[in-house]
Amino acid sequence: MTATWTVLVCGDRASGDDGAASAAVERLPRRLRSEVRIRSCSELQPGELVSALLSGPCLVLDTVEGVAPGAVISVPLAELLTGGSPNLRSSHAIAMPLVVRLAAAVGAPLAAGTFLGIGGSAYHAAGPLSRDVDAALDGYVAAIVTHLRPGTPARRASRRRRPAAKPLRG
Repeated sequence: MTATWTVLVCGDRASGDDGAASAAVERLPRRLRSEVRIRSCSELQPGELVSALLSGPCLVLDTVEGVAPGAVISVPLAELLTGGSPNLRSSHAIAMPLVVRLAAAVGAPLAAGTFLGIGGSAYHAAGPLSRDVDAALDGYVAAIVTHLRPGTPARRASRRRRPAAKPLRG
């Protein structure tokens, strides 16, 4: 029996590109969504990461700055401690490398986790995804599927193009 993945979905769906991870999870195949634990966390906290890693493999999804808008990057969580990854900046109160460092300090098994991000550029309240991120979203979904089901052709995840969600108006 395979361990159940936990997917930590970071960001704010109502803040432009910061909602890319949520938008990608909404596009995952329904069956795959039912096979994993999906937890939304606007800002990832160390306790959430520790809990997820202790329960099995973990995939952390978020929008990042410091890479080209729409670029998809994959970094093993342990590499966030060594500086071997791109300089990822986020809008979180606690930067992702610090969250990972705190989780490691209490014994979380970092080898069970991967950070999968998409570069963002527009973070306007109640704004839509930027063109670059919207255009790259199917590729981000495919990368998520590949991580959760390594033997599955990733293009199946985006076989049917779904219309982009309309921004929330407050």
